[in-house]
Amino acid sequence: MKYDADNDPLWLQRPRTERAIRIGFYLVVLLLFCLLMGPIGVLPWLFLVMTAGKLMERLLSALWREGTRLPMRHRQGKHYAFAGHALDVHDDGRDCWVDETSVRRLLGLQKDPAFKARFPNQWREAHELGLKGQLLWIKVSALHQHLGEAAERMDPKRLKLRAYLDREILQPAARRRERSL
Repeated sequence: MKYDADNDPLWLQRPRTERAIRIGFYLVVLLLFCLLMGPIGVLPWLFLVMTAGKLMERLLSALWREGTRLPMRHRQGKHYAFAGHALDVHDDGRDCWVDETSVRRLLGLQKDPAFKARFPNQWREAHELGLKGQLLWIKVSALHQHLGEAAERMDPKRLKLRAYLDREILQPAARRRERSL
């Protein structure tokens, strides 16, 4: 395809400018290698640049993508938030569990010792689920049921939370389990 300067509003898409940026990038990397490893460290880099220009670009961009994705890999697919509050959710393959502190923060509940009694056999300590920390985890299905049966069940925020739990956590988890069978 022939380059048409009239239809190019971006100066970066011009071949000479692109080539100048690429050469500048290679020179900066070459200088860094020279500073770090001396003149001998430059030889392998120089050889790679001369033999595989586009390959090096692809390799460096892949390394950049993976490097930016790596710090958040442990949270991949596990981020849930409702009304500006993050919910910590854990799926152990059988049930989905939500962190008790995020539920308290979301619903504005105070710490009370009878909290476990509201969810008999529906809560676990973090170490029982193989998680780190001292948190208490509640089954999402039990929380969903509690929100539907509680005295404040008609509160709009609780109705929306119940719908959110069903739509974003319980139904997708059920579909995942269906597919795995």
